[in-house]
Amino acid sequence: MIRYLLILSLFLSGLQLHGQVQFKSLVARTEVRVGQKFEVQFSINREGEGFSAPSFQGFKVLRGPITARNSYRDNTTRQVKISYTYVLQAVKEGEYLIGPAFIKVDDRTYKTEALEMRVIEARSSSPSRRSPLAFAKAKYSKSSVYIGEPFIAAYRLYYRRGLAIGQQNVSEEPKFEGFYKEYVQRNRIVEEVEYFDNLAYNAGNLREIVLIPQKLGDFNAGSIQINMPARVNTGRRDYYNRPLSTTKILELPASFPTIKVKPLPSKGRPQNFSGAVGKFKMSAEISDTEVNTDGSLNLRIRIEGRGNIKLVDLPKVEFPKAFEVFDPEIKESNSTSSSGMSGYKQINYLLVPRYKGSYTIEPITFSYFDPDREKYVRLESEAFEIKVDGQGSSMPYAQGQAADPIANANPEEVEFLNKDILFIKTKAQKWHQRADDFLHSGGFFGLIGLLLSLAGLAIFLWFRLRNEYANRDSLRVQRAGKLARKKLQKAEKALRAGAAETFYQELELAILGFFQDKLGKGLSSLSKEALREHMIEAECRTEDIDLVMELLAKSEMARFTGLKIDAAEQDFENAQQVLTEIEKQL
Repeated sequence: MIRYLLILSLFLSGLQLHGQVQFKSLVARTEVRVGQKFEVQFSINREGEGFSAPSFQGFKVLRGPITARNSYRDNTTRQVKISYTYVLQAVKEGEYLIGPAFIKVDDRTYKTEALEMRVIEARSSSPSRRSPLAFAKAKYSKSSVYIGEPFIAAYRLYYRRGLAIGQQNVSEEPKFEGFYKEYVQRNRIVEEVEYFDNLAYNAGNLREIVLIPQKLGDFNAGSIQINMPARVNTGRRDYYNRPLSTTKILELPASFPTIKVKPLPSKGRPQNFSGAVGKFKMSAEISDTEVNTDGSLNLRIRIEGRGNIKLVDLPKVEFPKAFEVFDPEIKESNSTSSSGMSGYKQINYLLVPRYKGSYTIEPITFSYFDPDREKYVRLESEAFEIKVDGQGSSMPYAQGQAADPIANANPEEVEFLNKDILFIKTKAQKWHQRADDFLHSGGFFGLIGLLLSLAGLAIFLWFRLRNEYANRDSLRVQRAGKLARKKLQKAEKALRAGAAETFYQELELAILGFFQDKLGKGLSSLSKEALREHMIEAECRTEDIDLVMELLAKSEMARFTGLKIDAAEQDFENAQQVLTEIEKQL
């Protein structure tokens, strides 16, 4: 039930988040030149009415508003994005403010944040020329932490708005030695717009890790590297003066800053402190305060909150000796998110009283360190007063009948109740004479059976290996063809769609990706000349090397001249055949 309620609460909170109105303003750059044209966009994630744009004082409005509507489905529901775009032109040097835009949603008015713009002289060089297309950052949520305090390490990617990118890959990351780590599971990357060098970048965390330090000192975790394919301009133009682009693998390194792990203060540390760091609360409940010796009690203790809950020890309880304590039932649940680690731990004790009288379970205490307040917090439950009646409620004693011997035992005798009892065996074991003959014993026949089984297994394995070696050439061909087809899937889709230019782009990526996997080389080092040398060193056949070079040359030519789709069919078959052959050779 608790699991279902947690899932339901997360689902409802997701719906609530998606239901919030997000009305934002955006420009591609915050610094422009006199006479330069640029766009201002206002976007909202809900249907609205009465959109009102700012005055754009200090700029000339060339076009707008250009309204666009886009809808998509995420993990929970269908989302909508409505945008209003204006094309402006800078007129005069200076610093200007583009005021907020307004819109009404469900009888409530929303507004965007104002944008600060700077207009520089026309002859000044644009800062965008030296700004990177994409870059990465390795970030911590805090610069210093206490030992045992959870915090977030994030791999954050930034790329220029409008840049066409492919699937990112983290090729290098630290081991985070000295830290307990747990990855945050996310269904998709949440992107935001951030400005760098006066340019707008899409930014999002590719990976988030909850770290809990286990050692003291200054730590330098190391660096990360993100590899990301992107379509970049070559600086050349085709016959129709259109800019030419190519796919390039961008290698984006980043280093984590040094983080300081501080010791927990010794001043004010409670005696029962066991290392809990964060914000927690405790509850302790008992099922009843009056019970008979033939009854039972349940004591439940629950610790929940946000912090290093996974490493928290539950408080220990001293029970009166008159109670038999069974093995407790422990339940726990925890989750990690962008805000850290949270959850609960719960322990249930089953108590059976064996001695009548009045008893007290002393207050249960739990202590934790709050890093925000930088102090220890001690939680304490109430004391539980329990009255045990020696006479069972279901079968009262008759007048003159002897009372329950356990219920009326001496207090010293209660100490023996929780000890294990060994039962008396009622049947004798099977006896053997010391002079029995081993050759006629069960052990001898068991040994013979084991040897025969091992011999049969060895014969079976010998026949199986012989068959596998006999068919190894056929298996290699099958594996080679499978790898080649996998690499050429995207190229085949473009071929069936009749897109010749896209086909040759994907064909080039498939061939280079194939050799990247087989030779262990980066794409940046696989030029045609270098690839030929690698294939010669690997003793590939000359005709296969020539065919690979021909296919790469056609792919490069297709970006400039535009080959027809008729020739692409034969090139696809040649590529599949040559990659299969080379896979067998390598």
